Amino acid sequence: MSSSLEAPPHSSSSSTAELEPFLAILCPSTPPNTTTNTNQRLTQLRQLILLESLPKHPAQAASIRPLVWKLLLRLNLLPQDVHHDIHPLLDSQTYLDLVSRSASPMFSKIRNDTFRTLATDLEFRQRVGEERLVRCLEAFVWRQLDSAANEAAGLHSPSSAPPTIDPGTPYVQGMNVLAAPFLYVLPTELEAFACFCSFIEVQAPRYVRPTLEGVHLGLQLVDRCLSCVDTQLYTHLLSHNLTAELYAFPSLLTFSASTPPLGEVLELWDFLLAWGVGLNVLCVVAQVVIMKDELMRSSSPMKLLRTFPPLKSREIIPLAVQSVGDLDSELYSAVVRHPWDDELVL
Repeated sequence: MSSSLEAPPHSSSSSTAELEPFLAILCPSTPPNTTTNTNQRLTQLRQLILLESLPKHPAQAASIRPLVWKLLLRLNLLPQDVHHDIHPLLDSQTYLDLVSRSASPMFSKIRNDTFRTLATDLEFRQRVGEERLVRCLEAFVWRQLDSAANEAAGLHSPSSAPPTIDPGTPYVQGMNVLAAPFLYVLPTELEAFACFCSFIEVQAPRYVRPTLEGVHLGLQLVDRCLSCVDTQLYTHLLSHNLTAELYAFPSLLTFSASTPPLGEVLELWDFLLAWGVGLNVLCVVAQVVIMKDELMRSSSPMKLLRTFPPLKSREIIPLAVQSVGDLDSELYSAVVRHPWDDELVL
């Protein structure tokens, strides 16, 4: 499979005007995938997602979202030491080798999680199904184990995973939910696997280590950011001994993918992939702020926080962006860096 970005079929709808700015970026008339070219396109795409978001019509959004996510995850760029015309993660033969193997050491843990992944979303279950999810996660595990073995033997391969994941625990609970949106959005299992690997290995490796260090840092940051954004609400929750560790763990761990509906999750992920997955923290803060009136009236706010209300991405994203202005530069930097920067300590 080629790593190039291909244009979706043109819609006959009169509202195709919403697609045109995206298509100009995603499928430019001058196609060279140089770093400079990609950076320019990324800048334009990020601004467009922030100011306009993807088209409101679900079919139109679905037609370009795979292209958007692959560009944001830089799968159109070949690593410097690759001398082929496809990104190593999009090499179909490599993926076929990974999924053709026997069960990995993590197989039973994966199976224990996959059957309940987005279990209430019938469309996800019908479109993706458990077997595709298992194959993707098993392939990821074997990729990590292969890379660790190569590193131990002093071998280097352009297709090796970066050493950001603990090879002793290449799968942790929650990764099943993180893989789900990619399998739902991308047209092929291979492309979903490539996006998932790039997301985990580059964007959020600290979220999937055995201690979930990135998640726990993020929970501390939720408290700090909420105290800056809405001191009254933060103080009220604290008076009930409620910190983010108690109410925000599932949302933060899964980048809100555990909160339905899935269509809203995808819009939220458009924003996170464009502007940095660390802003997950501010999206969780925004969800809590949206609940403020009910929480302030409640004598038992944990009952409300036990299950977050359905996602409304077009309310959450503006609030998250607005809240950036309430943070000092050091706190904002920590928010951005916490999913991937091992040097960050709070």
